[in-house]
Amino acid sequence: MFIHFGVDKKSEFNPVDFDAGQWVRVAKQGGMKYIVLTTKHHAGFCLWDSELTDWNVVDQTPLKRDIVKDLAAACKAEGLEMGCYYSIADYHHPLYEPKYQNRPERRRGTVPGADIRKYIDFMFGQLEELCELYQPCLIWFDGGSGFRHPDNKPLLRRQELVDMLHSYGTISNSRLGDDDRLQIVDYLSMNDNLAPMFNLGVYFESAVTMGDSWHYRANEELKSPQALLERLVNAAGNGGNLLLNVGPDHEGVIPEAMQTRIKTMGDWLNRNGEAIYGTEAGPYPYEISWGTITQRKNEDSTSLYLNVVDWPKDGKFTLFGVDNDVKSAALLATGEAIEYQSEINDSTGHKIIMLSVPEDAPDEYVSVIKLVVAGDVSMDPTFMQLSDGKVVMGTYNANIHDLETVAGKPSNAKDMKMYTVPAKGIGIMPARGLTVAGFQTKGQALSWELEVYRPGTYEVVVVCHAGRNQSWDVEGSVRAIVSGQSVENRLIEDKRVATPAMDPGVVDLHCVLGTVEIESAGTHTLSLEVASDFTGAKPKFRAVMLVPVAQENSIRIE
Repeated sequence: MFIHFGVDKKSEFNPVDFDAGQWVRVAKQGGMKYIVLTTKHHAGFCLWDSELTDWNVVDQTPLKRDIVKDLAAACKAEGLEMGCYYSIADYHHPLYEPKYQNRPERRRGTVPGADIRKYIDFMFGQLEELCELYQPCLIWFDGGSGFRHPDNKPLLRRQELVDMLHSYGTISNSRLGDDDRLQIVDYLSMNDNLAPMFNLGVYFESAVTMGDSWHYRANEELKSPQALLERLVNAAGNGGNLLLNVGPDHEGVIPEAMQTRIKTMGDWLNRNGEAIYGTEAGPYPYEISWGTITQRKNEDSTSLYLNVVDWPKDGKFTLFGVDNDVKSAALLATGEAIEYQSEINDSTGHKIIMLSVPEDAPDEYVSVIKLVVAGDVSMDPTFMQLSDGKVVMGTYNANIHDLETVAGKPSNAKDMKMYTVPAKGIGIMPARGLTVAGFQTKGQALSWELEVYRPGTYEVVVVCHAGRNQSWDVEGSVRAIVSGQSVENRLIEDKRVATPAMDPGVVDLHCVLGTVEIESAGTHTLSLEVASDFTGAKPKFRAVMLVPVAQENSIRIE
């Protein structure tokens, strides 16, 4: 649970119904294991009785209670961990003047009253105070964007600061110095309301709002339980944690509508928590269109948990590429056994596991199939056809073909390890939302190796990011080449799709290039080329999909 709670007007801050125990009970009912409180937000106001400043809740408000102390005690009583959100930015402190942060005179220390190095020493002292007083499990750093100038970023990437936190058993996130490469910090914090839809290969946390805001807003429209549970299984299936935010009201109470959703998630976890707690990212490294997979390695077997969001309507679920022998298959929530059969696909050399499942989804939100197989699971890392027949190829994992060679530049965006701050450079580079930018000039290309088990007719769909209310009219065109066929088109909007891994203000925009006939199962190469320059708006490319066309006998297993 993430809790955004703070002061609008300190003289009026007196949440008479504040009860730290109630906050913790709500979290525990929802199956949450730790709580992160905004101990100091950008305004610099401290929710604890800091000895380093009187700009705090005890000295300045009628409440005169140490909120962090109360929450730490309540968490300890209920067996939950507590973490502290701490804003690097501090708009109140005289040593900190963000409007000057990236100006030369600020860096020379010539602005009257401002000394960012002394401010960093103050920040260090407050962090040590929080660790000494409350033993937080983590510090959730935020507000460091003003330090992105190359002269300022090293001020935050201080090994002695992280060493001090570790001495208290406290870990830190990557917003300390935009350390996406995890050179000194412990785990990756994604952009707000963002999570990867594939396995990044690092520990990450996805912080998500229930509505559109972080702090309390009356009558706010909240995400549905379905959308929130999709966020949960997406994070777990790709190797991360979900940090779900609540904003207590002015009286200090978590709104009833938020409590209801949290309880719904807790009830789901009571039935299916085995698929979430203590599991690892699934063995397939790329995006899965029907849901996600988590796994648990046992002594001589592996439990695969298929977290199915889009339940098959025909009662047939197919899993490609898991070559292990199946020991059992069942619905996780009820233990009801599922019939299965498996066979080797001659064209690919990989096994196909076919499950006979109920035609109606067993769970209202996300249904989980527990598949136990012998030994450790090692899936082919090629982009693989999924149970619904789609092949989803993310641009972050594509092979990059630039117009010129750039020394030291990795061959794909993922290896550049810039997940939260867009990279700047020549050619195709990482962009926000785990998209790629710079793919805009004739002759540039992206390519993927893919495995197809079902020959047939497929639409080639390009997926870009767009604002929810953004008009879409881009110049330029792209060409896809696969299985000896080529389709070329402008990026014309076909539909907009919300996904469980993006900010609510951003959607996947689907553009159909045309159809291709893939006549044989096996390994293929798909390349996407810029056929004519994008001279106006520059699209952010997220994925390319092969989507089976619904024609009788067009899709078949070979």
